[in-house]
Amino acid sequence: MPDYPKGKRKRVINPKTRSRIKKIKDPNSFVLGMLINSAPYYVSGSILADKLNMSRVGVWSRIDKLRRAGLTIEASQNLGYRLAGEPNDFNLPLMNAWMKESRISCKIFTKDQIDSTNSEVERLLANEEKSPFVVLANQQLKGRGRLGRSWHSPKGGNIYLSMGFRPNVQVVQIRNFTLWQGIHICKLLRDHVGTDKIKVKWPNDLYYEGKKLAGMLTEASIDCESIKTLVFGLGLNVNVSSKKYPDGLAQDSVSLENIAGGQVRLHELSAKIIKTILNCFDKTINATDGNELIKEWKDVDELNGKRIQVICGNDHFIGKSSGINTDGNLLLKLRNGRIKNIHSGEIKIL
Repeated sequence: MPDYPKGKRKRVINPKTRSRIKKIKDPNSFVLGMLINSAPYYVSGSILADKLNMSRVGVWSRIDKLRRAGLTIEASQNLGYRLAGEPNDFNLPLMNAWMKESRISCKIFTKDQIDSTNSEVERLLANEEKSPFVVLANQQLKGRGRLGRSWHSPKGGNIYLSMGFRPNVQVVQIRNFTLWQGIHICKLLRDHVGTDKIKVKWPNDLYYEGKKLAGMLTEASIDCESIKTLVFGLGLNVNVSSKKYPDGLAQDSVSLENIAGGQVRLHELSAKIIKTILNCFDKTINATDGNELIKEWKDVDELNGKRIQVICGNDHFIGKSSGINTDGNLLLKLRNGRIKNIHSGEIKIL
């Protein structure tokens, strides 16, 4: 279970102004938001009672329910409560609290078990759910990756996340959407765990020292060359042990826990990722300079300068990876010196 910073035995002082005017829609999320905002200090039970307009016994009862949902909330006489740990399963009130802390307004759906988060987003879009929105799952039974591959999705602490959009823009405006998302999510994860060794393997995987950390999948519905719906999915190895992966995957996979040397708080990271995806969506839609993409890509390029094999259907090419062009195509330098643009294909590092 990911821990929160230790309390410093300090109590949050009750502000002079009271705020009982506005009714709180989600008291559980509000309580958790107060604890997150005050960490690592304690929040007095009287403050929570005042804010929620209930007795201190009522606050204790609500805290007890949150504990039974898997949250570790410490209590100290004369100091109050503090959030000390969270489960490796998604808790919607805690997720909403972290979203508010990150100043994001986006509806979230959490699922314990699902076929695929991308499939669920597609169903919600078809049922006219207002976009953008997020689907988070603890486990996928039929998770899918690029080129129709399955995505192994064990339960117990990974992020399986998909977001739904209705861009209503021309196809050309999102041709580099996945690349931009990879760049920004890569930089976020670097900052979060304190390493610059996380990189993007063209076109949609995140790697750390040659091992796969995450995969991305973008799917779109096109009508008359206009993007009507867009689904962006991310599968990120966070706190699941490699022992839960099949032999063929375990040796080639890595998790943020391995990199950070300890478990990562799932809800905090998920909120940061959602914010990054939303910001990157806006940037991609408005992007006009392909040279900026090339510049940003150089810093995160896992394939840069490496000898690779590209498989495109029945065609096989071997050469040296030489970055990307303004259209997001991979540039492959062949043995004869010619540069070949790769639009899609399976990449293997030799």
